[in-house]
Amino acid sequence: MPGLLNLKQGQERRPPKQVMSADGAITIKDGIVPVTKAGVCAMTLAAPVAVDDDGKTLIIDSLTAQAHTLTIAGGLRGAGAGADVGTFGGAIGDGIVLYAYNGAWYPVPGTNTNVTFA
Repeated sequence: MPGLLNLKQGQERRPPKQVMSADGAITIKDGIVPVTKAGVCAMTLAAPVAVDDDGKTLIIDSLTAQAHTLTIAGGLRGAGAGADVGTFGGAIGDGIVLYAYNGAWYPVPGTNTNVTFA
């Protein structure tokens, strides 16, 4: 099945991508984030903007067997400091899919693969 097409341009739509090969901020709010750092990658993610970012989706996927960390401003589901740091389990394929809603990041049900938030 072919990919989605941009009807005006007649071109396939490809989601934005940000490769995390070093510690730092995830700056895209919609797209794919492959984590490729050989050691543990410490990532940060700003809270989305309510209404403007609603519905945007991030796929964060570990391509290395490391216990990466993801710190979300405002915490997962807007829960604050009690759920702001996600620790990956340490296996290739660990990851999470997040969607933006009302100024917070939420996990898409059934897509959290071995990432624990506390």
